[in-house]
Amino acid sequence: MNSDLIGRSVKRVEDPRFVTGTGRYTDDVKIPGCLHAVFVRSPYAHARVRGVDKSAALALEGVHAVLGPEDLPQFDAHVPELMEPGSLANPYCDFNRTPPHAVLGREVKFVGQPVAVVVASDAYIAADAAAEVLVDYEELEPIADMMKAFAAPDGAVHEGYRNVVAHLQHAFGAVDEAFARAEVVVEDRLVMQSLKSMSIECRAVVSQFDANTGEIQMWSTTQLPYSVRRAVADVLDMEPSAVRVISRDVGGGFGHKAPCYAEDLVVPVLAWHLRKPVRWAETRSEYMLACNQSGEQIHEVRLAAGADGTIRGIDIKVYKDVGAFNHFEMVCPTNTINHLLIHYKVPALRAEAWSISTHKTPSSPYRGAGRLEATFTMDRMIDLLAGRLGLSPLEVRRRNLIQPDEMPYESGLIYRDGVPVRYDVGDYPAMLEAAVRMSDYDGFEQRRAQAAQAGKLRGMAISSYVEAGGIGPCEGATVSISEKGLVHVSIGVNSQGQSHETTFAQVCAATLEVPFEMVKVSGGDTSLIREGFGTGASRVGVNTSNAVHLACLSLIDKLRKLGAALFHCAADEVSVSGGCIAAGAGRDRKEVSFVELAHLSGRSALMKDLGGPNLTATEYFYPRTVTWSGGFHIAEVELDPETADVQIVKYSITHDCGTPLNAMVVDGQIHGGFAQGLGAALGEEMVYDENGQVLSGSLMDYYMPRAEDVPNLDIEHFVFPTVENPLGVRAIGESGPISPPAVLPAAIENAIGGDCRISRIPVRRSDIVEMLARRNDNKARNGQAN
Repeated sequence: MNSDLIGRSVKRVEDPRFVTGTGRYTDDVKIPGCLHAVFVRSPYAHARVRGVDKSAALALEGVHAVLGPEDLPQFDAHVPELMEPGSLANPYCDFNRTPPHAVLGREVKFVGQPVAVVVASDAYIAADAAAEVLVDYEELEPIADMMKAFAAPDGAVHEGYRNVVAHLQHAFGAVDEAFARAEVVVEDRLVMQSLKSMSIECRAVVSQFDANTGEIQMWSTTQLPYSVRRAVADVLDMEPSAVRVISRDVGGGFGHKAPCYAEDLVVPVLAWHLRKPVRWAETRSEYMLACNQSGEQIHEVRLAAGADGTIRGIDIKVYKDVGAFNHFEMVCPTNTINHLLIHYKVPALRAEAWSISTHKTPSSPYRGAGRLEATFTMDRMIDLLAGRLGLSPLEVRRRNLIQPDEMPYESGLIYRDGVPVRYDVGDYPAMLEAAVRMSDYDGFEQRRAQAAQAGKLRGMAISSYVEAGGIGPCEGATVSISEKGLVHVSIGVNSQGQSHETTFAQVCAATLEVPFEMVKVSGGDTSLIREGFGTGASRVGVNTSNAVHLACLSLIDKLRKLGAALFHCAADEVSVSGGCIAAGAGRDRKEVSFVELAHLSGRSALMKDLGGPNLTATEYFYPRTVTWSGGFHIAEVELDPETADVQIVKYSITHDCGTPLNAMVVDGQIHGGFAQGLGAALGEEMVYDENGQVLSGSLMDYYMPRAEDVPNLDIEHFVFPTVENPLGVRAIGESGPISPPAVLPAAIENAIGGDCRISRIPVRRSDIVEMLARRNDNKARNGQAN
């Protein structure tokens, strides 16, 4: 294996088509005669549909159909639940009863829920016709506040169902004793907002039905094409093999394109019913209303500690707003609990969580799902403890870190695949001290004094995180040698920007010892490989890279056996490298190129015992459990007390993702994730009024960080290869956004000082203005000068 290629910053092979505008996104798919679908969506958060008047819409020229739930039996079906891989084994969840989610609603449960669909010859006619559809709604009382729903009687959101739709609990250690014997106990109520993932491309579906073959072909922005294939096959009573889902160029996913939505089912059903191709492309306004959000999360936390700052126990209650329909059981609260302890030794924990229905858009995991909330909670509690004891936040962290000689370390938690959480190898103290050094932590007070002379406030804070990634059940890859001598890799996952075509080509080229340029990677098409479990949960880099590696090893074994037959030698005497097989040395050296082998394999009886014609191998990698990445962030901010403007003056990161597949891609993941975490820290939030109406329904009302807001990041990589897979790869996809929502509010709090305490995110400029005003009032009361 040519290990030098692994980790190298090879330029992305995907980029030329993206930067030249020749990528093919779902909305770029053009089929002659394609019809356009537009959905009629509820303006109410809770209402009963008493009737639909379609006459005015049908009278418009170019309208082909106006359909509601009563018009086709497939529209009275239910959106499938629990599409995220690996979550069926959740060891904590003891209750999960989710109301069914109708494809088209007869009783709507959130603003934007589709109740009918219009199909016309173009999108503009369809939109005009949708505006002419008159829906007779019986408006019902909504409940948009999670804690009110938690306290409300059964049936407030769904008749016949409790508002608490799922519950979990887990404990280890002597929790009550830890609190009884603690020298100090701190507690807080922490609130974390709901977020939207602002992909470049909103959701889209194009579908056509071939009446001759009885097959459906569809293009989709989904992150889980095989799950969509299965759902479409179920609703149309087809074999899954009769449904082909293509999801290649996707303008970002971040988790909110992972669920199977009603629109994913309606469009192929329309193509099947009308016998014409049909397309739908979501507008940004539709996206803000109807696409899933991350869901608000509230934590009530107590932490017990000794007088020296060592943590003795944690007691946490988690409340999760899952919106109108809960398709992901308790994935996010479970993630929160399993990431809560981060790098720290906590001998006792008690956790309980509730998933709660409201009349809001459903929730689903968003990049950093549950991890962001865990890190915000643990960092805030450690900072609170440090303040109570008069210790520095750095010192409290040092005293609680897991030490290298304690590895492998089992925390007492159980991952949602049923396997106990275990950190296998690493050096957390070294990573912390590197971040301290990079940030010039010791020189901060001098910089704070200098800033004060200029009328500015400086603050510094520390955060750390862990990231579980690579959940199963598996991922597969097929590696083939073509008659041109090129190597083709087919994978069961698609990319939303993670550089699959580059990084997996590096793995293949390194394992087969061929030039990188010889390898082509294809994914995002259910016709390429039998099964795939989707892009999400930071699982692809771990599972697919190892599947590619195993498939290459299997192919090498086949090539050696073929070479042994050709060269009349033992298989272990055959070498594979440089696009050929060889045996012997000097004048006795025999060599056959991949081109010759590919032609030979298609017609030679030598392949009889090697799997038949063609040089191909397919392997699936099944992980034992997840891997654990981690790191530390230190942020230094400067705050202008006159304008409440916050500037990030220095941001330092240490990070470990095991063996990096491509160093530049790893940096790109961290930078991109940081930008999302910055938005979550300082303004991104889905806001609803008491009637369930969206108040942040456009980018004028939903804050997004701009390029000028993103600082330079100082990153130092540590490489602790995991023992959980052959390549030693850990996850990277969700590392970037986890710590910024914790460390930036803490740095702002540190800058303002006094009794300022930040217990909720995001921290808006208006919040900073209020905190500064309180600070000045307190100073005035204490007789101090402003």
